[in-house]
Amino acid sequence: MKSSVSGGPRVDSYSWYVCFVMMLTYAFNYMDRALLSTVVGPIEHEFGISDTTFGLLQGAAFGVFYCLFLFPLARLADRGNRRNLLMIAALVWCSATVFCGLARTVPELFAARIMTAVGEAIVFPCAVSILSDYFEPRRRVRAISLYSIGAYLGAALALGGGGFLLKLLGTTVVSLPVLGDLTPWRVVFVVVGGLGYVLIPLLLFVKEPMRRNDSGEVAGAPYTSQQVWEVFKRQRYAIGAAIVGFGSMSVAGQTIQSWAPTLFVRTHEWAPGNAAIWLGVLTLIMGPVGAISGGLLNDAIAKRGARDAKFVVGGWAAAISVLASLALTLQWAGLALVGAAMLNFLIGSGFSLCQAALAELVPNRMRAQTTALYSLTTMLFASTVGPLMIGVLNDHVFMDPSKIALSMRVVLPVSFAIATLALLGGRGVFRRALPEPAARTA
Repeated sequence: MKSSVSGGPRVDSYSWYVCFVMMLTYAFNYMDRALLSTVVGPIEHEFGISDTTFGLLQGAAFGVFYCLFLFPLARLADRGNRRNLLMIAALVWCSATVFCGLARTVPELFAARIMTAVGEAIVFPCAVSILSDYFEPRRRVRAISLYSIGAYLGAALALGGGGFLLKLLGTTVVSLPVLGDLTPWRVVFVVVGGLGYVLIPLLLFVKEPMRRNDSGEVAGAPYTSQQVWEVFKRQRYAIGAAIVGFGSMSVAGQTIQSWAPTLFVRTHEWAPGNAAIWLGVLTLIMGPVGAISGGLLNDAIAKRGARDAKFVVGGWAAAISVLASLALTLQWAGLALVGAAMLNFLIGSGFSLCQAALAELVPNRMRAQTTALYSLTTMLFASTVGPLMIGVLNDHVFMDPSKIALSMRVVLPVSFAIATLALLGGRGVFRRALPEPAARTA
């Protein structure tokens, strides 16, 4: 990557190619992660497991090991070649997705899910760090907005593509060479995991960028653990407000992704394939529109001199999401779909804002680790509060799987309310923590 005369990154067509590849990487990453939500019924039936066990499979089995490997791998990303790490990660998680479809016992399914988590743990920190070096601060929100579309594209392909395959196959058992006889839900995992291998040749054409701070200066040597701790300690309130606020929105989003198809199956008596297709289409349309709109609104507010524009846009998106989450759980399917569309739009608007805000608060050599800290926090809460809590409420509080709407009515509004308070209440802390461009250190 070339530099501008001022020393910052020069954004050209190749920079946008890198952004596009990062978006595709995130799409396949998220698709493989979200695929499990489309086959709740078939897996519970075949293995004889409850909602609580399935909640552990979606949440803890993935989240715990994702968190264990996340920070060490992010520290490696702040020190080593991020492109090469992404290639290795793609090979691992795509293979693990295929193995999910081949699992014959519950422990094997848990093991495959764990390997998916290990492979995916490095993707988010690496990609955000790479994009922060390819795009200067004033264009970074737009670049990360485009990157964030990958999450919605991946979720849509998991819901829509997975639902289409399930509907197409019906009850047909497919016989494949070497792999043997596979039921429809297994075919979905094998096909989706195999498609992900296309990322490896695309990543070969991505160049590892020169590491620069936002001042344009070349980043210095990797930070020691003590230096990392000192920066986190100094910026703890601003980073904490961003992580709690945007992270609470993310946890709610992961909960919706995990249980929304089942909500429409149990509450509105939709066929699993139809529920997945409808939700997939909404995700594919409204998520990217929200991501782009959030970036544009942030830029418009920031041009008026508001340094806390990211927190303003995110905070109001969270506040409106409280109402949208209630609409999602209504008994009328039409209003529930409107709620789902609104939530995809609103949650999408906050994603790029969070990553751009965190990148502004720390030096270059800490960007992957700061992104990892955000991911670690959201994943821990997603494992203990999000999908798992829906299963626990279904099984042990309301004691009726058909009461899933009530369970979601408890978890989702609370998550969005916390996000609203953290972001709108943390605006001043964030403003004071932002360094002037000349003060950013190498």
